[in-house]
Amino acid sequence: MSKITVTGGVAPKKQPGLGAWLQKGVNMSDNKTLATAAVAKPPQRDDADAAATKSMKSNKSKPASDKKPADEAPTPARKTARKSTKPEVFEASPAKRAKKALGPGPDRSHEQKHWAAGRLRVVGVDEAGRGPLAGPVVAAACFVPQDCVIECVNDSKQLTEEGREEIFRELMANKNIEYGVCVIDQDRIDEINILECTLEAMTKSANDIPNVDWVLIDGNRVPKPLEGRAEAIVKGDAKNVAIAAASIIAKVTRDRMMIEIDREFPMYGFAAHKGYGTKSHMAAVEKYGPCKYHRKTFAPIKHMDLSKWPDCYK
Repeated sequence: MSKITVTGGVAPKKQPGLGAWLQKGVNMSDNKTLATAAVAKPPQRDDADAAATKSMKSNKSKPASDKKPADEAPTPARKTARKSTKPEVFEASPAKRAKKALGPGPDRSHEQKHWAAGRLRVVGVDEAGRGPLAGPVVAAACFVPQDCVIECVNDSKQLTEEGREEIFRELMANKNIEYGVCVIDQDRIDEINILECTLEAMTKSANDIPNVDWVLIDGNRVPKPLEGRAEAIVKGDAKNVAIAAASIIAKVTRDRMMIEIDREFPMYGFAAHKGYGTKSHMAAVEKYGPCKYHRKTFAPIKHMDLSKWPDCYK
């Protein structure tokens, strides 16, 4: 059983289903740089000096019988000694390397100790979207059966966008995996603050999975409704398979929603930065003002004079 929950201050006229949000995202292009050694260019010499030097070296190295006749013109010397080196391999740029999985990756050790104690249905919970200036916060919970193996699952931040999409499709196609997703929009975030919305979304997503024995939560805080049947794991998305799977579900769900929002407000570039406060995003906000998806309580928007854009939140 899988369930999607949407919470917000104002309900949209027509609530899109999960299929509307989960359209295929934009793949990142491979960006590789070629590391080439630079070789200093030697100082230039005129042809006469170069020819004389060449002739002297030639006379010293050859026996007397091999010397050229006196009336034969000396061989002109090459003006430069520039040479280049070609690397044996192409090295990925730091930005590309940063998105590859680091270390051994998450395992199931946290779940195993609960399985040994008789808690067989252990779910992982993570969120996406706490930091952006626009859009919802999304939490996901995921139950992965003991005998289920997901190739290359990892913290969503360690994966490329293409990698997240591929693993997401694998998770959705596996009938034995159960998940719950809770989406809380920007109006609710402005109403009760982002921390409370994050905890609320985590609780609802975990409760959407039936018969849960224990909950593993990414971070350092357990929501009050889950106290006594949950534990927080700092950087849990890089340590536990169920949390890592939840992080991918939450991230891909939110990214696809931001791509849909970008179609409504293309001037902000939401498809590229997903609502985070990039330089291009802030330049667009300064030019067009905020839109209805921006969080009014987040700086610098909360400090802006909105009188120039009286209809910006409509």
